[in-house]
Amino acid sequence: MWKRPLLVFTLGVLALAMAGCQSSGVAQRRAQRPEAYQSLDPATRKLVNQGRIQNGMDTNSVFIAWGQPTDAFSIAVPGGGQRLIWNYEEKWAYEFKRRTPPFGYATPPSTDQTERTRRWRVPITYVAKSVTFTDGKVIEWKKHDPPAYSQPTDVSPETGRRF
Repeated sequence: MWKRPLLVFTLGVLALAMAGCQSSGVAQRRAQRPEAYQSLDPATRKLVNQGRIQNGMDTNSVFIAWGQPTDAFSIAVPGGGQRLIWNYEEKWAYEFKRRTPPFGYATPPSTDQTERTRRWRVPITYVAKSVTFTDGKVIEWKKHDPPAYSQPTDVSPETGRRF
């Protein structure tokens, strides 16, 4: 009696799971640059598959591991030469909530049903990772922590005034 609905449910869940599966970003980037991936030695290939980089890798290896940079620029080095810098940005949204009394009342927030909750989000874009290349090879790379946002809780981000 329950076999048929259970079978239909199981097949539905499997179909949804299969539809949601897609290859990882590293696999997609490997397919974009197969010659570069095949030319890597086994140790570097293992790092790239894990999305990790190390000093001495070339730009193709970093592209396969981390993807297209958000920003890329080159700077002149004193004494001749160029340095290529790739930045990878991320966006965080900090959410704040504050319970406020109803309009016209100067009482502190309570558990009364008449109060309301103010919410706002503050989006912050920051450089999450950066890589520096010289002569096409990584000489330095960094992963940066997200910034801490310290907005006073009693100041509105829209107006800058106290509640």
